[in-house]
Amino acid sequence: MKFLFGLLLFSFLGWLAVRLLIVKLRRMRGETTPEQKGPRTVTLVCLALIGIYAVLILWRLYTDGFSAFG
Repeated sequence: MKFLFGLLLFSFLGWLAVRLLIVKLRRMRGETTPEQKGPRTVTLVCLALIGIYAVLILWRLYTDGFSAFG
């Protein structure tokens, strides 16, 4: 589970970096960039997954204490 979360977080941060780079290159070329209205769907999904993982960690800490993590 920890590995999957790390992979998800790394993928999300990489996706954000690539997206920001593309927008920056478009601005440097003088192209117009469409305005973003509200959060994107992928951002909401990633935040939901991070929230679920955080609740899972808090639940494990509440029920088993720090011994649950090895």
